[in-house]
Amino acid sequence: MAATHVKVDIPALKARHPLGDAVEAAGVRLGGVGRVRQGICPFHEEAEGSFTVYSDSQRFYCFGCGAGGDVLDFIQRTENLTLPEALRRLDGGTDLVLRPANHPTTMPRPKTDTIPPRDPTLLTAAARFYARNLKGSPEAQAYLASRGLGPNATARLGLGFANGRGLRQTLETLGFPERRVRDSGLFTEGGRERFAGMIVTPDLSRGLVHWLAGRALQSGAKPRFQSIPGPKPVLGLGRLPFGPPLVVVAEGLFDWLCLAQWGLPAVAALGTHGLERVASALRGCPKVFLAFDNDDAGREASERLAGLLGHKAAVVALPRGLGDLAELATHRHGRAIFLCLLAGAARTQR
Repeated sequence: MAATHVKVDIPALKARHPLGDAVEAAGVRLGGVGRVRQGICPFHEEAEGSFTVYSDSQRFYCFGCGAGGDVLDFIQRTENLTLPEALRRLDGGTDLVLRPANHPTTMPRPKTDTIPPRDPTLLTAAARFYARNLKGSPEAQAYLASRGLGPNATARLGLGFANGRGLRQTLETLGFPERRVRDSGLFTEGGRERFAGMIVTPDLSRGLVHWLAGRALQSGAKPRFQSIPGPKPVLGLGRLPFGPPLVVVAEGLFDWLCLAQWGLPAVAALGTHGLERVASALRGCPKVFLAFDNDDAGREASERLAGLLGHKAAVVALPRGLGDLAELATHRHGRAIFLCLLAGAARTQR
């Protein structure tokens, strides 16, 4: 029998196949009701239930491994299918001619930039390599000290330094095959170490590194910040104690390092966009304090996130003239000052 060719309206197809139904049909049990539901991620080993489905946007995101997308992305990943195969899987097995809605003559471009899943074992080995490099770099240690981060804090937080030499050889010596090294995100397309010349910060969860970011040691270097490709996590989420009574949300990487070295339960939004993922991650926390940068973008982000979190959120107002928490870290009494600001914000929650 000749194959039947039909045109497919992809948005309409996705509307007929809700993401939550496809996820549960694949064996992922989703807890909760309403806009946000969570379960155990099918794409990496975990016990926390980091896999999140958003019913309003019909998209998923895993805070553990960074996987994300829509129902078609989910079908492709779980069943190892191409996009046309995933469409046939959802629409009854016919041969399909793809077209986006309202653009009948426009054919979709194939995905050529798919990012491989994160490799926590390899990233953990890389983070340890960077940590050893930091111990051998007085310049990097001096820079961290100038930002208020001493040796005890840097060791506890797993900070490292990438001098741009030896990472590939080290990983190969440890037995990681070339394909895993290539797909790790630690190297650019030209083969250069992505974090060369940078202080490297790991995002740890259950003893494994799931994400890495770097900050250039030299002030004039470009780019100043780098991270491995893929979605950004809520930095520090995996370090929080079980059932924390409160969490402080910072905006940037060094703001979070400041709070973490002070021993406060904290996470970083890593910018002022994508605040829904932060609100979702902290939905079970009874009190959330927002300590974003002291500028228009930071204040606007605080207002948006406070709106998402509701009555349990309070904004920590930084003193006039202070740009961010990272500046406060260099102050002799920075921790005491922040605790006073935190106490003031807590009074507004009552």
